[in-house]
Amino acid sequence: MNPTFKQLEAFYFSIKLGSFNAAAARLHTTQSAISKRVSELETMLDGLVLHRRPAGLALTSLGHRLLPLATQSIQLRTQIEDLAGTEQTIKGVLRIGVTELIALTWFSRLIQQLHISHPELRLEPLVESGVTLFRKVESGRLDLAIMAGTYWKNGYTTVRVGQTQDYWMAGAHVSIPNRPLQPAEFANYPVLEQVEDSAKNRFYAAWRAENGFVFGPVFTTNSLVVRREMVACGLGISQMPLDYVRQDIDSGVLKIVRSNPMPPETIYSAVCHEDSRSPAVDLVVNKAIELCDFSCRPEYPSADNDLNPTIPLR
Repeated sequence: MNPTFKQLEAFYFSIKLGSFNAAAARLHTTQSAISKRVSELETMLDGLVLHRRPAGLALTSLGHRLLPLATQSIQLRTQIEDLAGTEQTIKGVLRIGVTELIALTWFSRLIQQLHISHPELRLEPLVESGVTLFRKVESGRLDLAIMAGTYWKNGYTTVRVGQTQDYWMAGAHVSIPNRPLQPAEFANYPVLEQVEDSAKNRFYAAWRAENGFVFGPVFTTNSLVVRREMVACGLGISQMPLDYVRQDIDSGVLKIVRSNPMPPETIYSAVCHEDSRSPAVDLVVNKAIELCDFSCRPEYPSADNDLNPTIPLR
């Protein structure tokens, strides 16, 4: 058995980006070539690694075991390329914007790893709402933004980075029927919302209107952390990223409120003006795809860990 790197790469980016088409675009090949490589890998492993479903791709049990190994193979190849000096030296300043959820989860890992692998690249990070970030990309004040949404405007490159499922959440002690709520029933509960210039809020506003959701009192905040605290205290229902609050569910602080229908997943994309593409932008986008994980929390170094000195940020 001798799986090739191209087969592992096709599998990795297919599940990371959600489809064979997206993986093909990322790897500059065709959808049929990606499908063929994954099928060859499955033949070699004597089992399916991906479920092909109308709603998209999903990992099988074998796929779950293979994914960490495929991830390691891609990371090792990147390290070998760095060692061999085949990667272009990337330097300068990159102005990057992200939303709060990204900043609370995997963004610090992105900054740390880029600092180690490309110390001459300096990041200027900004945390803001999605619509505000896009306006800054539009005006040239940001080189790159990572936020919810799959399309923003003609003339802009949009690359899928990852996705999250935003379910309705309530405090675990709040009395709610043990069945899926109909859209009109949400009028019986206070609802905690993101501010209007949230890209995610705009996406879900259209979905809610299409499905007839009706709300009673609505409270807004631009902070996911504040919203989580208010929901945990029983002050209302809110859509929250499942991966981010899974620990709160497991510990009995929050609970999922089922609805009919359930909210669709949120796609997160890296967005830049077509004229702003550069090796630095491509490097950061590829690293974002690799590290995107909304269930992780930043790792804090101990006082005696001097392996990662303070990262210079402007």
